[in-house]
Amino acid sequence: MSAMREELEKIIHRLPAKQLKLLLSYARELEDDELTSANIADIEAGKAEIARGEWVDWDELKRELNL
Repeated sequence: MSAMREELEKIIHRLPAKQLKLLLSYARELEDDELTSANIADIEAGKAEIARGEWVDWDELKRELNL
């Protein structure tokens, strides 16, 4: 068994029932999740913005917004 799977199982065993229900719901979404052509276009547009230098440093933005 992989180390990642073992770690995930340890976390799952510690979670209360309410959080397990949320995790199960999320896992089902991940299992069924497929990228649409619109998703792929958004990803490619984001990559192009980054390549053009159109991005903001998260820590700098938090400082500017006093967060």
